[in-house]
Amino acid sequence: MLYSILPEWLYNEITNSFLPEFVFEIRIRINKPIVINYKGNYQVLCRKDGYNNTAIIANIELVEYVLNVATKQSLYAYNDQIKHCYVTTDSGIRIGVCGRVVSNEGKVSTIKNISSLNIRVSHQVPNCSEKILNFVYVNGNIKNTLVISPPGAGKTTLIRDLAYKLSNEKQVKNLLIVDERFEIAGFCQNSILQTGDYSDVISGCNKYFAFNEALKTMSPAVIVTDEISTEDDISSIKETIKSGVKVIATAHAGSIEDLKYKKYFDSIIRDKYFERIIVLSTRNGVGTIEGVFDDNFRCLYIPYMI
Repeated sequence: MLYSILPEWLYNEITNSFLPEFVFEIRIRINKPIVINYKGNYQVLCRKDGYNNTAIIANIELVEYVLNVATKQSLYAYNDQIKHCYVTTDSGIRIGVCGRVVSNEGKVSTIKNISSLNIRVSHQVPNCSEKILNFVYVNGNIKNTLVISPPGAGKTTLIRDLAYKLSNEKQVKNLLIVDERFEIAGFCQNSILQTGDYSDVISGCNKYFAFNEALKTMSPAVIVTDEISTEDDISSIKETIKSGVKVIATAHAGSIEDLKYKKYFDSIIRDKYFERIIVLSTRNGVGTIEGVFDDNFRCLYIPYMI
């Protein structure tokens, strides 16, 4: 996937120093060193020059090249994404963007003079949800589950594999993936990101629309979604669970204590909508499972204590 959006010279420099399957992010900042998130650790990309390692400095031409390829030479066509600080390619690579925000009557209309890119690479990691599967799927029933961690700790990869296992191994019919930013399942129907034989995907829309409209038309047994954060997200999840549909979601939080004080989350935590809370970190690499907790915050599983 990386080869499709990077200039050949940069792709070669990266693969000469790193195994592509463990490259999680590529940070490109104009007039600054290119930085690689490799196995959860950030390293400056260097060009090997004899006995010296010289940091590779990004320039505006590199930023423009990546953006033009990612947007198929049409930034305007991707402006709905760009004004939310990202672009997602057809293969499911999300590129965070920073630059000058242009507003009109208090609303962001676009971002121009883009100066930084964060290329986040989607990974299929088979069986990464194996350890937590039986805490989510119990005696034939799915527990409403929230996966939390700081950014970049593997939440999306975990729920992608979990969706696949529920759909294929547990034969859960009609699993709906709400993929707002095209990261869980990718954009194309022939995406290499596998989500299971009994899964449907709705992408490119906000969660409020997807939960309310697809709920009526697709009759899902379970909905899987990523990065809930807004009041509308929380409201949609509450109504969905009340309707008898199970929900598996992720959110940014460093710990359960952080989650308790996170804006909009107080009622959904207090009223025990989520029966399982799974905490991830990068302590022993991306996707480290710190623990599985029930709706009373009792620890059900800590891997390093087993």
